[in-house]
Amino acid sequence: MTRAGLPDAMPPPLLSRLRALLAARLGLQFDERQDDRLSAALGRAAGDAGPQRFLDQMELAPTRAGLDALAAELTVGETFFFRHPEQLEALRAELLPSLVRGLPPGGRLRVLSAGCATGEEAYTLAITLHRAGLQAQGIDWEVLALDVNPLALARAAAARYGEWSLRATPPEQRDLWFRRVGDHEWTPLPSIRQRVRFELRQLGQPDAAFWTPDRFDVIFCRNVLMYLEPAALRQAIRHLTGSLTAGGALFLGHAETLRGQSQARAAGLALRQSHGCFFYRRESPEAPPAWPFPWGSPGPAAEHPPPLPAAAPPPGPAAAQSADQALLDEALLLVEAGQVEDGLRACARLIAPRTPAALQADVLFLQGLAMEERGQLPAAEWHHQRAAAKDAAFALPHLRLGLLARRRGEVVAARRELRRALELLEGESTERLRRFGGGFERDDLRRLCRDEIREVRS
Repeated sequence: MTRAGLPDAMPPPLLSRLRALLAARLGLQFDERQDDRLSAALGRAAGDAGPQRFLDQMELAPTRAGLDALAAELTVGETFFFRHPEQLEALRAELLPSLVRGLPPGGRLRVLSAGCATGEEAYTLAITLHRAGLQAQGIDWEVLALDVNPLALARAAAARYGEWSLRATPPEQRDLWFRRVGDHEWTPLPSIRQRVRFELRQLGQPDAAFWTPDRFDVIFCRNVLMYLEPAALRQAIRHLTGSLTAGGALFLGHAETLRGQSQARAAGLALRQSHGCFFYRRESPEAPPAWPFPWGSPGPAAEHPPPLPAAAPPPGPAAAQSADQALLDEALLLVEAGQVEDGLRACARLIAPRTPAALQADVLFLQGLAMEERGQLPAAEWHHQRAAAKDAAFALPHLRLGLLARRRGEVVAARRELRRALELLEGESTERLRRFGGGFERDDLRRLCRDEIREVRS
């Protein structure tokens, strides 16, 4: 074992070979900041054969079992039921009425959960559709859930969940849609489970027989694209956008964007906003594409935070500041990828008695985002409040506080925070928007604030 109980690091040449194998066979991308994780995964997947022999075999004649073992080690992120409820509310209130109107009598609504992990998202979507009363309107529906990790899919099919997976589910909803199995586990009702199918598939691998035009009305693909290497990313976006029906919607993770992706433009996707979240909607063939982004922007590499500099800067205050910013980007990447605990540990390394107030505000805001990812909303609100207090010019904590207050139904607090965010966004630093804006432009975030203020009034 090496530092802080981490496993022995593998030699760099071995890790380089592993990265190449993961990119070629699974479409996954990992940089040097994740060497500890790769070392641990390789050691466990190799087992008694040892890392060197395991890699030799996988490069010469890769086996399904070996690839499944690597996928199982590297792709399970933290997830839970009713994660990011604003997206579910946008689906229920904004999209479903128009999608149902466009279906023929006796039609079927088809929803895809791409990168479903252990199934919480897929079952949440099924509950959301059931609550919308589609059957009473004569509409059939199904949820298809995909993942590259066979162990995660096995857990999803078993559908047994502990209280941690249900931490964001109000007790009354839990009692309505789940039944207890054993002392500390719950399972969705049979009427929900029978509506969900799970399949083992890779988003970034060509599969023309599966990814057919107009196959899905709604796609949720949250916090998946950030894992993919550039070629697999482009292929995955072609699959997702090409399989949407006219009027269909694509929901991504909060830190993911299709900005700069020509496949999305060609599919006629437009950025839309509702209930405090962004999503993409495929315009009907008669309508011109409404795309808000400049198309001279960088390509697939823009989907990922910039890499750390290869060489260390000169010693002195500038070098320390550069190192802090690099560590902040690393912490953000970890949180966005679902490695929340690792992200919080990286945040803790940035806080010291002499840390500048602006950097403290950035760290507190990131800790707030991490708490939101964990479904711990009171803790998230506390961190966002502290971030706003540390730097009075920081707009984004007020935006998150406004959205959290709106979710709780606190109209006065929501209006106050959203108005303050709208005022401050005019002067928000470009660096903060790049880091924390989820890939969206200043004007997009201002429009979000204005729309939410109007919604709160109504």
